[in-house]
Amino acid sequence: MSGFILLIKKIINRKYVGLGVAILFVFIMATSIGRNFITYPLAKIFYVIPMKYSDMNGYGLYGSAYLKGIFFGFCCLITLISIYNLVKKANRGWLAWMILLVSVYASYWFGVKLLDGYKPKNETARLLAQANYEIIYRKYSVRPQPTVTNIITTVDLFPEENAYQIKGTYTLENKTSSNIDSILVNFANNFKIESAALQIADEIIAVKDQYQVVALQKALLPNQKATFHFNISYQWKAVNGHQSVNAIVENGSFMRISRYYPHFGYVLENEIADEAIRKKYRLGAMSATTRFDAPKTVNNDFIMLDMTISTSGYQTAIGVGELTKSWKQQNRNYFQYKTDDPIPFRFAVSSAQYAVKKQNYKGKSFEIYYHPTHAENVDHLTNNTRLTMDYCETNFGPYPFKTIRFAEVSGFTGGFAATAYPATIFMTENMVFHSNIKTDKQQDVINELAGHELSHLWWGNSQINPDDRDGSAMLTETMAMYTEMMLLKKMYGKEKMLDRIKMHLDIYSYSKGFSIEQPLYKVQPGATHISYSKGAVVMYLLSELIGEQKVNEVLKSFIEKHKFPNPKPASTDFLDELYQLTDSSLHSKIDRLFTTIEPLSVE
Repeated sequence: MSGFILLIKKIINRKYVGLGVAILFVFIMATSIGRNFITYPLAKIFYVIPMKYSDMNGYGLYGSAYLKGIFFGFCCLITLISIYNLVKKANRGWLAWMILLVSVYASYWFGVKLLDGYKPKNETARLLAQANYEIIYRKYSVRPQPTVTNIITTVDLFPEENAYQIKGTYTLENKTSSNIDSILVNFANNFKIESAALQIADEIIAVKDQYQVVALQKALLPNQKATFHFNISYQWKAVNGHQSVNAIVENGSFMRISRYYPHFGYVLENEIADEAIRKKYRLGAMSATTRFDAPKTVNNDFIMLDMTISTSGYQTAIGVGELTKSWKQQNRNYFQYKTDDPIPFRFAVSSAQYAVKKQNYKGKSFEIYYHPTHAENVDHLTNNTRLTMDYCETNFGPYPFKTIRFAEVSGFTGGFAATAYPATIFMTENMVFHSNIKTDKQQDVINELAGHELSHLWWGNSQINPDDRDGSAMLTETMAMYTEMMLLKKMYGKEKMLDRIKMHLDIYSYSKGFSIEQPLYKVQPGATHISYSKGAVVMYLLSELIGEQKVNEVLKSFIEKHKFPNPKPASTDFLDELYQLTDSSLHSKIDRLFTTIEPLSVE
């Protein structure tokens, strides 16, 4: 920057004009305001590539890309200085020309390397494509489509190349009462379709496009099955940035990989939410989500999963379900994970150079995979896991797997501190494994995250899987918050738990001023201050009203009646169970907690 400013001052001899141009140059090229309209990577010579650091992964791909950008800018500066000197000076010797040629070549080389794989971001084109998807395919939101019932898949991870490949075979079934004569196939953005084909009896139809309607010569009859084979690949480049939950990195990878598997039928999440943009493209009203009081949907979207993951020879790959086999071949490590019972279509993978601590506890295998230098909280996590499993099994029912597995992932992952999948909980390095929990005596992040996430194996990510309607988050996040609070009380006493409840009441009271108030049993997706914070307060008040033991009795009865393969539960199912198992004299108070928006107070 100093070099460019001095060059500007040299070119413009007038003192204040030169100073003004230099200030304007810095303002445009090196501030956040300039970044809004300077998007081309080679023009961003002062902030080049956004840097991200992880203890597990270092700077990763961004480190080398950042240096390439810095050297590109430096070579551009030398080129401009050389041109200025050649224009201004009479002595144009071979050394000056050589410096110019070398700097031009170096600028070109670093620029090409920096732009490798660059994909320009065109917001207008993206919105147009999104609008066209809705216009063309929205009719498939009401047309019968097949359901995936079984997945056999191989995921080949290449951490050093920031890439992976997915090969898979779906078993599809027509679980509707109607014939299916056409199927809408959806692939995720930024994936390369190597091959894909739908097979029904003797008919094989190739799929080549990201969104493609497959017209069937013979309709898929009710209960009839079909097969879908696919081979897709993904790689990201530093110049484009990485997706926070699709972070295939050199060490500490994490991918919510089920998001990137092919899906069938109309994908509601592809719709544009902004009303002004919808009006611009004449899209009308958004598709309605499931009404709060709509009939229950059949719980038929659970799958059996058989996933083999391969990774670099020095890394361990983590999946979901039970690890049934592992082996080494051609300097690569292979791991096969299977589910013994159906799970929701929701699975993830991670890969890193892990240390591991294992122990058996009451017939379950506890496994904690962590970065070798991040062992400080492993014992505490193990203890918390034992307490959580004991509490949940005693009060809610058996843990549905043989393994409880925790895996650390790098800080390149974003959007969550911990997330639960069948038999596996993934946690980011900075929030649990490498956090100094001793500095704050008032907060135990291990309890908050480990207890909360493990309880999701009862509430939402395995046994019950509520459909997307108002109130569904009460059956997942609110119940996990209740479990977290009861564990806090068990570990640190009621007074400590009450402090946390008051904190959540403050969060809820503050946040509700920025949104439309909703009763807990009708909480909408995204209203986390209600499903989390208000939910924690309401469940605490319920436990004070009817007793913790009675609350747990209701929860246990609820989960026994509504877990898979029963129809998907709604929030009113929990209330019905609550009314059934409590004295009628308490029902009006229960109503005020769950079905009204009256102010809450905690004594």
